[in-house]
Parts: sequence; C-alpha cells; structure tokens
Amino acid sequence: MRFSTVCFLLLAVVGCTPPASDELAIDGECPTPSTPDAAVDVDDTLPPSRLLRRASFVLRGVPPTLAELDTQKAAGDDAAQRAFVDRFIDDTMQDPVFYKTMFELGFEWMHIPLIPSTADAPEYGAQQQISMKQCGDDTAHPGAWHKFREADPCGGDQVLEIEPWWAPGTTVTLIGTAASTSPRGIHFIQGNPIEFDCEGSPDGTCGCGAHAMRCHPDFQYYAGTEDYLPYNPFGQRRQLAEEPARLFAHLAWFDKPLDELILGHVSVGTTNVQAAYVAQGLEGGRVDLFEEDGWWKTERFIGDDHDPLHTAGDTESWRAFDVSTRNPFFLADRHTQFDPRTDTGLLGIPAAGVLTSLAFLDAYPRERLRAARALEVFACEQLDPPQGLSFNEYQRDPATEGSCQHCHRRIDPSAIHFKRWAKQGDAFEGFGARYLMPGVGTKWHFPTSWRTGEYPYGGEPFAQWNRWYTADTRLTPVSQADVDADPEVVFIDYLPPDQTLLGQVSDGTIGPLGFAKMIVAAGAFDRCVVRQLHKQIVGRDIDPTTEAGYLDALTARFVDDGKKVRPFIKHLTTSASFGRGL
Repeated sequence: MRFSTVCFLLLAVVGCTPPASDELAIDGECPTPSTPDAAVDVDDTLPPSRLLRRASFVLRGVPPTLAELDTQKAAGDDAAQRAFVDRFIDDTMQDPVFYKTMFELGFEWMHIPLIPSTADAPEYGAQQQISMKQCGDDTAHPGAWHKFREADPCGGDQVLEIEPWWAPGTTVTLIGTAASTSPRGIHFIQGNPIEFDCEGSPDGTCGCGAHAMRCHPDFQYYAGTEDYLPYNPFGQRRQLAEEPARLFAHLAWFDKPLDELILGHVSVGTTNVQAAYVAQGLEGGRVDLFEEDGWWKTERFIGDDHDPLHTAGDTESWRAFDVSTRNPFFLADRHTQFDPRTDTGLLGIPAAGVLTSLAFLDAYPRERLRAARALEVFACEQLDPPQGLSFNEYQRDPATEGSCQHCHRRIDPSAIHFKRWAKQGDAFEGFGARYLMPGVGTKWHFPTSWRTGEYPYGGEPFAQWNRWYTADTRLTPVSQADVDADPEVVFIDYLPPDQTLLGQVSDGTIGPLGFAKMIVAAGAFDRCVVRQLHKQIVGRDIDPTTEAGYLDALTARFVDDGKKVRPFIKHLTTSASFGRGL
C-alpha cells in the first residue's frame, strides 16, 4: 500500500479532511488536518441538497420528500437553500418524529434487556399482581372476573362491583376470592391451610383490593401471555423495558436537563408501567396506596406532561410521574443519608431515574452487574481485562486481590450503591416473585438466622448476600464486629469517605443516586451523553484518547446549553464535521 493511501486512511479515521492530491507532503509527512470544529469552508461542505438529506436521516430516519427537495431548490441561491436546511432542522425538532428518533437513540444506547424469564413463558415476574380471567357466557355470572386457576369461581355468591384500575370510568364484577374484602385470608403451605393477615396481598383467599389493584386482567387464552410477549407493545414486560428510553426521549422533547436521566425522581410510564411501581409499594406494606388514584383515573392524570404520540388522558400515553408517589420506598429526597451501623428506621432509597427503574433493577439481578452496566452505559467506561500483568493472590476481596481487581476496583465502589434490591422466588403468571429491599421499611427485615443459610434462607438472594457481602471488603466496608452485632449492616450502600469513584468522594447519599451524583460530578456522564449524541448526528463516536480537546469543547458547550438536547443538536448540525459529511 502506498504511503499516501495510508495517510488518507489515517486522516479519515480521525475525522479530518484528506489531501486534495495524491502527492506526498514535504518530507513524506501527511498534511496537517483541520480541527473538527473549525469554521466551515464553503468549498468543503456538502451541497445544500445533500445537507438536507443528511439532516433528514439523522433527525427522522428517512430521506427528505420530493416536495421538500423541490421547495429547497425553489428557495433561490446556495445561501437561501442552506437557510432552508436550517429551518428544516428547527421544524423537525418540534415534530413528533423527533421524539421517536430520540426514543430509538435511547433504546439503542442503554440497551437494557427485557426482564428475564423466571422459568418457561409467560413467567417473568414484574407485575406482583394475580392474573384474572372472565367467566364464560354459560355461567351464572358471565363476564365477571375471577382469579385464574381458582376452582369453579363463576357459580359462587361472593360478588363485588368496582371501577377497575385498567378501565377507568367503567364498572366490572369480581367474583370468588377476587371479590373478598376480608382483612385475613388462608393460603396453603406444604398442603396445610395457614391463616394470615392480607395486608394488601392478593395471595390465597385474600381479595384484589381497592379497584382490583393487586390483580391484572387477562384477555388471552393462557394467563400472562399478553404481558409477557416482547412484541406486544401494550404488554407490561415490553413497556417496562422501554421506560428508560422513553424517559430519555421525554427529557429531550420537553427541553429538560439530561442529567435528570439518572439524578431525577420523575419517570414516565403508561398506566400498566405505573401499576408495577404501585404493586411493589403495596407489597412492602404501604396499603395507603389503595387510596392513590392519580396513576389510573383519567381526570387525575389528563394534565400531566405526556409524549407527543398520544392524546391527553390516554392510558397508553407515556406521561411523567413522581416515582415516590407510586412507590414510596423510592424517595423524592435528594440527600438521603443512612449508616446502618448507627442509624435505624430506613424509609427507602432515593429515586434515581433510570438507575431505579424496574427495567434496570430487574433486568440485572445483582449489584455488581448493575454497577458494571451503569459505568459502561452512563459513564462510557470500558471494563476490559488487562493483558500480561501479574497480581497478588486472590483470597476474599476481588477489588483488592487477584486478576479481577483491575475491574473490580472500579466496579465495587459503584456496586455498593445497588445492594437494596433483589428478586426472591419465582413468578407464576404474574405473581409469586418478591422484590426485596433489605432493611427498608418494616417488612424487608430478616432474623439473624438468614446469615447461616437456614431454611427458608438457603436460596437466592440470601446465598448471594452470604457469599459476597463479606466484612472488611470494598463492597462491604464494615467490620466483622459490626456484622456480628447486626447482620443488616452488610447492606451499607454509600461510598465511605476513604474511597473514591472516578476521582470523586461521596457526599454520603445512599443507593443508586449516590453513584449518579459522583459520575455527574466527575463529568463522565456529560461526556458520555455528548458522545452518544455525536454518534447520532455526526455519525461517529469521539475517541477520548485522540480527540480529548474536541470532546472537552463539545461537553462545555453541552453544559453551557443547560444539558438540553435540542440546542446541542442544533450546534452539531452547524458544525464543520456535519457540514462536510464526516
């Protein structure tokens, strides 16, 4: 390969303009490339029609229409046609198609998988609601709703009429144990009937609660299928997986700072998405949520900010909601501090945007996996194993011993924030799995015997906690004496002041919000967002090792613009790189 060809390829890689001729530069060196953010040379930019095509593709995913090209051509000279492109960009960013583009960008960027199956389809377990089916036309109560698999409920006399959460403004009939309003119920453990306090649970003979909030309707042949199928856009599993990307699109559409993606206590969700948050709150004992109707009654949410693809009041609209009002164990307070060695009465962990979304917490079942993905997605960290290095012998702490410490010394100071969430048990047609928030509230506490693995604490997540939550490690920086005095101190979930994350010291905020604060303070989140938007608009990533100055300049611009998407995209579309098609 000729030297000039190699030079051309290298210039292309770094995003600069290749030499105009095939001649070598003086002394055999490549010409000095122009900087990516240099002023656009008119002779070096794409013609107006190509600029329009480029803008259309990156902002709405399709080429411009023939009518748009004709209008541009009729605008006049080159300057007028370029002004047309400028107006086109502004108009497109106000069109609902821009919301769709931002949603697709967020979905591809975060790449959060569907909540995994517990066993065979349709068992995945986010709902925490009993599945209900309708009585047939040939029964005594045609159309009435009963718990699925309940023995011959449609001929019973326990009937209740309600306005259901899934169909506001209508009335349906519950029958059988679904209609029960008794505060106590019976369920069977190893074949023996056991009486217990319902406390909002639909288990056993307990009812579905006010407006049937602890139950969900099934219209398909097999219960659970419609909510499980990933290609059903109205199913809860698909919608929960979309929530993080929908939040990203929501922030872009409503011109809100993008760091609310991981710092905020507001998310977006359909009625079915919000039902999952409410179910978790009810499972934790907050029976007062039965009185909360802001998430399902149309007149209560019709004025909420919602996506531009649905009308106000549509139960399928992606609308903003305060996470703490749906699940009070996700706190609105932005500075919650709690040291389990000295403090008692933990009310919850602060909501932290995507990081406390059910999609993120449930899709990644353990704290270290959540931390690794959070670092990769929101700080653009690369956790690559080292080559050819020697390490001390591994004994008990992967963050300070053995070959894995190369990554764990970054992962564990992050993972400490993701401890208070774990799945227990199996979901069966929407019900059965529990999501534990250890140490939170009054329900998620365990006798000291859980540390021994005695029944019923031998399975997950207790086995995971007992193996990895070891005193005097980076993940669990408490003494063995502290653990002996109170085993729940192993759930410490803030970074101690003698440790740092990306060079930042924690302010003591617990949970995923504490992690989010540090990656934002380090500037890592802002730089990562800039790289993602640059890939979408300009068409390539920014190499932080060879283009550090360029990345810093764009990040400063992004921050100066209030960390909002539209002004930053407008800046990118007027850049030299965009204009040259690089």
